[in-house]
Amino acid sequence: MDERFDELAGLLKELKEENSKLKERVSHLEKENTGLKSKLHDIEMHSRSSNIRIFNLTPQRDDCGFEELADQVYDSVLLPILQGAVRKGRLREVPTKDRLILSAHPLPGRDGKPRPIFCRLLNGYYRTIILQCQKEFGGRSSQPPGPGRCPPPLLFPIYEDSTSELFKFKQKLAAHSAVLAAWISGGVICFKLENSDSIRKVKSIFDSIESILSLP
Repeated sequence: MDERFDELAGLLKELKEENSKLKERVSHLEKENTGLKSKLHDIEMHSRSSNIRIFNLTPQRDDCGFEELADQVYDSVLLPILQGAVRKGRLREVPTKDRLILSAHPLPGRDGKPRPIFCRLLNGYYRTIILQCQKEFGGRSSQPPGPGRCPPPLLFPIYEDSTSELFKFKQKLAAHSAVLAAWISGGVICFKLENSDSIRKVKSIFDSIESILSLP
């Protein structure tokens, strides 16, 4: 009886040791997998570094081609912003359409609303200028000022072309009770906490929100 007990105890010890090694291996693989997903996401975001999405712009025709849509995007949306950037000293000169827009096409949208327009620009510098200057020089709707005398909303809001993973994580972070606001800038999620003026950044969207909010 004692020999049988000792045999079972030894077997149990071996199984526990093996289980512990397997847990360590699984933990290592999970960290490795997270690291690979993070690198792939960074590569994809880099490939989007010159892309923008334009909202509320309805193409002149349902079947319009690239040239026609690019003309509309340039004349109605981008040109006023670029002209303002030149006046402000942010640009030396306004680039022509052919030197600014590489591609443009509608994206899938919601029923009853204009489809977002995807636009790939020549480089990320122009994108940065456009995003930074759109609030000052972008066209505004004819609506009266909002509460607190806020300016009317932009006619054609422009956003960075981010991955769905980044956008969903930003939305999830913004919905947290401790977060005042969250937004995407340069492919990075920035946020402010309630009762705080400091701007913090998310290092990885594969970290938990709890761990991100606990970081100094």
